[in-house]
Amino acid sequence: MASSAPPLALPPIPPTIGSIAASQLIGSLLNFYLFGVLSVQIYVYRTCFPKDKFSIKALVYTIFFFMALATCLNAADAYFWYADGFGNLIQFGKAHISPFYTPIMGSLIAMVIQLFFCYRIWVIKSSALPLSIAIAVIAVLQAVGGVGGGIKAYVAANQIHDEARTILVYMWLIGAAVADVLIAGSMTFLLTQASKQNHRQTNDVVKRIVRLIVETNALSASVAILGLILFAGVPGTNYFVCPTMVLPGIYANTLLVTFNNRAFAQGLNGAQLSHHQPSSYSENYPRIPAASGAMTFAPNPNHVLVTTQKVSDARVDGISLNRLEQGSAFDKQPKPVSAWNDSREDSF
Repeated sequence: MASSAPPLALPPIPPTIGSIAASQLIGSLLNFYLFGVLSVQIYVYRTCFPKDKFSIKALVYTIFFFMALATCLNAADAYFWYADGFGNLIQFGKAHISPFYTPIMGSLIAMVIQLFFCYRIWVIKSSALPLSIAIAVIAVLQAVGGVGGGIKAYVAANQIHDEARTILVYMWLIGAAVADVLIAGSMTFLLTQASKQNHRQTNDVVKRIVRLIVETNALSASVAILGLILFAGVPGTNYFVCPTMVLPGIYANTLLVTFNNRAFAQGLNGAQLSHHQPSSYSENYPRIPAASGAMTFAPNPNHVLVTTQKVSDARVDGISLNRLEQGSAFDKQPKPVSAWNDSREDSF
């Protein structure tokens, strides 16, 4: 009677297993944490801004859906690596489904959010259209790099790191960092130029807006740069996996922080954040006392001018009030400057 073939022996666990498995484990844990933060952000957005325009709601909830999908896929990979494949270095070395939710979905989510900020730069100052287009091109290129690198990693089962895949990864991470830096720099410059009115309340509000923009975009750019440094500086390791895994969650939270900043900057109290919301717009969003001057700024990093004593073609360092009045291309009728607020249902 023929004896059955002995099972293939697994390679022994090396003493450096901690450094091998740590990057994917920490990246997965951070992903779960960022999704929890994003869920809270979605709750705040849904509670405070039920009357936002449909296009904004579609953007927010679409991003949340894909982040939920990416988190579930990450959980499946964590089970594949650390539970089903416990002690199996061969199984641990397989990419499994991680290329789909890290470089592919992550780069596409980053592209959508970066294009959104490009649109906001153009709304703030119409003459900045060439800059917005340049940033948009970089955002698309980083998405091409992420999608291409993810496809090659999936097809090659994460075994072949050829020159083409390296170039695509460079395109993805460098493009993401450059786009974030340009967005933060350009929006900071435009808002700072628009705040030269010597009104203390105006300057305080713009400082908070600029700080929020710099902090959020600097975080995503720093993580992308860290992933690039680890990928290029420590070849043959998977240290770069951790920062690249958390990039989608950082981008998604950046978008929600931008929207939800309206509520916190307007000083909504705990009662206004409850489920029992008043039905009228004026009750939902209390007015902010205007500064003593011709113009005030809303605590809103996306739309600058909220109130003015007259509706004209006045300009502040090249930033047209009428341009801001017109809102987005989705608005059918121009609206007065006094209506320019993200919390309105008819604004983008």
